[in-house]
Amino acid sequence: MGAAVSAQISKMGVIADLDTKNFEVSGTPFNIKNDGDDPVTLEVNLWDMQPGTYIETVFGIGWNPEIVREIKQNNVLTAPNLKWGC
Repeated sequence: MGAAVSAQISKMGVIADLDTKNFEVSGTPFNIKNDGDDPVTLEVNLWDMQPGTYIETVFGIGWNPEIVREIKQNNVLTAPNLKWGC
């Protein structure tokens, strides 16, 4: 799998409702933790990107190094094993 990540997280929550809307944490940059058994592909707006632009990337199991502003809505993905942390 991917390289180990030493994320410093002071608060955390569940990434929810991706089937109905984009996900963000009130304008705060966050990391993504995949607690599932398989990698997950998401379209995300990274913190330094222009708002409204997205890249598709794979989030491996555990904490991932990308600093995210927003996750784009995904009508097919149910993501009960995805967490955010900042």
